[in-house]
Formats: sequence, C-alpha cells, structure tokens
Amino acid sequence: MRSGGWRPFWTSLLASLLVLVPLVGGTVLLSRQQLRAQLRQAARSESGVPVQLPRTTDQLTVLLCVSGDQPGFVLAYLNASQNCVHLLSVPAVLTVPFADEQAALAQCYAAAGPARCREALMQVLALPEDTRYLAFSPDVLERIASRYGPVRIGFSGALTEDELARYGRSRAVQGISAGDAHAFLCQLQADTALSPQRTAAARAAAWDAFFRQNAELLPTTLPDALRGVSSLLLTDLTALDYDALGRTLEFLANNGAAVEAQALPGRWDAASGTYTVTDASHAAVQTFFNVSPTEAQASSFKEP
Repeated sequence: MRSGGWRPFWTSLLASLLVLVPLVGGTVLLSRQQLRAQLRQAARSESGVPVQLPRTTDQLTVLLCVSGDQPGFVLAYLNASQNCVHLLSVPAVLTVPFADEQAALAQCYAAAGPARCREALMQVLALPEDTRYLAFSPDVLERIASRYGPVRIGFSGALTEDELARYGRSRAVQGISAGDAHAFLCQLQADTALSPQRTAAARAAAWDAFFRQNAELLPTTLPDALRGVSSLLLTDLTALDYDALGRTLEFLANNGAAVEAQALPGRWDAASGTYTVTDASHAAVQTFFNVSPTEAQASSFKEP
C-alpha cells in the first residue's frame, strides 16, 4: 500500500519536470537571446547614428593660418546649436599690437608664429578666450585638401572681370586645386593695387567653396587627416578638440548647416599700407558669432 502510494507521486513529479524543465530552459534561453539581440541592436544604433544632440561644447573657433611669403588668415566658427559654419577672412596687413608697438598681422606671424597672432587678434577683435589656432604650410594644406579633389570657385564676387583677366581667369565658376588656389591668392595679396578687403574676400570665397562642397566628407575625413599630419602642424588643438571637430562637422553636415563667408572690413590707408579695425569690423565679428549688437553691448557691460 505504502510503496504503491509513492509510485503515482514520483510519476507525477517526473512528468511535471519533463514539462517544466524544457519550458524554463527555453524561456531562459529565449530571454538571453533577446537580451543579446537588444545589445547588438543598441550597438548598431549607436554606431550608425550620425548625429548627436548639440551641446554647448559642440562649437569650435579656430584661427586658420597658411604660412609662406604671403601668409593667409581665416577665422572659422563651427557651432552645432546654431547650425552654422562661419568663415571670416582677415587681411594679412591688419594692424595689431605687437611688442608694445603696432605691426601687420603677417609681420606678427613671421616673428612669433600663430599663437601670437591669435593673442593679437583677441586684443583688437572680440574673440572667445578658447579660440584655437591651426597653422600649416602650403604643401601640407595641399596634402590635406588633395583627397577632396578640385574645388569649384567663382571669384566674381571679390574681383572685377578686368582684375580676373589680369591673372588669366574669368568670372566663370572653375575647378581649382588647393595648391593653385593658394598661388593665386598669394598673387592677389602681393598686388598693392588691390584693397586688402578684396583680396581677403577672394580667400573667403575659396574656403567657402571648400566647406560647402565637401560638407558630407569632412566629418569622417578631416579630423583623421589632421591627425595624420600632426607633426607638421603648428596648433594647440587637442585630441578632445579633434573629437569635437568631427562631432560638430557631422551634426552640421546632417542638418544642412548654413555656410557663410566674408572678409573683415576695415579702414585701408594705401599711402601708409595700414589696415585698421573700425566699427564695421566689430559689427562683422558680431555677425560672425551670430551675436546681435544688443547682446554684445550687454555682455560688455558685465566686464570689469
């Protein structure tokens, strides 16, 4: 009787286990597979999402310098929250403070390099304290830019038809390599008959075309290109800055950022060869940073 009573119990228990064990095991296996799938999906999503929400740090102001007998200077402002790429070409003859005196920006560069030029510009223009500098030779510039091919540029907005003809060019938009563009801009800069603002406008047009036409390529290629020639650069850009550059360029490219370029206006004295800042210069810088005059005045009142 007793042994016969245990037999149905064990039979029922065994039958229950035969049902429950595969069920529980299958549930656990399915849960683990679902978890792994979710993790893989999350990883793919993170690697495939090209845009991150803009942060206050997703902006960069850089003084770009091209060295040589006729050095060129362009301020670049990239801001994700404003969704803009602004370029401000600064004439090489702009008068800046240097060694307790006044000197042209090009002279400042030749004597003390890009870091000192950045400091000098910060004394005459309202540039942020975290403005970086990046200087390269024409050869390095061409090496970086050659991977993007010729850039199509029209200089008609900066120069007249006669002035273009004097240098063998026309008003038509034309493809030009970085090396040829630099050589042409050096010719213009050496021409004392041209206003420095006109020459700077031509330089602005070249950089404007470069950023517009390569917007989709720059996020993944430009930071790596700069890292690849880091030993040939004069810059205070850090590894974090390169990451911020790539992230900001990616956001801007995916959101159709507005690219705007202009030359810094000023007072040109042909007799003395000096180019000095004016109210129009300060207004241009405010536009460059998307700051209204009211905001600029309010911030200046806060300064000690």
